[in-house]
Amino acid sequence: MITCQVCGNDIPVSKGHCYFCGAHQQRSKTASSKERERLLRTVILKAGLPTVEEGLMRLEAELFKAKQDGVPVLRIVHGWGSGGSEGKLRESCRAYLNGKIASGFIKLALRGEDYSRHSRPGKELLNRYTYLRNSERADSNNPGITFVIL
Repeated sequence: MITCQVCGNDIPVSKGHCYFCGAHQQRSKTASSKERERLLRTVILKAGLPTVEEGLMRLEAELFKAKQDGVPVLRIVHGWGSGGSEGKLRESCRAYLNGKIASGFIKLALRGEDYSRHSRPGKELLNRYTYLRNSERADSNNPGITFVIL
């Protein structure tokens, strides 16, 4: 199944048009793994169990590096806080990213729990960045990640 590029409903891959709205569907080329790395960078902040300060410093460095490299989407893996810290890194990262949105440095930060082909923001992200479909199953509704659009 693919998502209609106009109405967002699920339609069979083999069809060239949407049963629901009748819109013609453009075929997108599958990006190579090397191109996907340039289009989507995964940053695993929770590796090594950093303090909140260490995690935020790393996040800031990764944001600047991705922006410099022209990477449009970051998948930030901060964990969901099952280690007793009650999600301090997750909440701090998201607060930091909200500040970056307010300053205009990033366009969007989408929480993993809001990322799904059934949610409006998730559909929009999947339609715009079709290569995210490769990991959609693992990322969908995942509170341990946040997507950042630069």
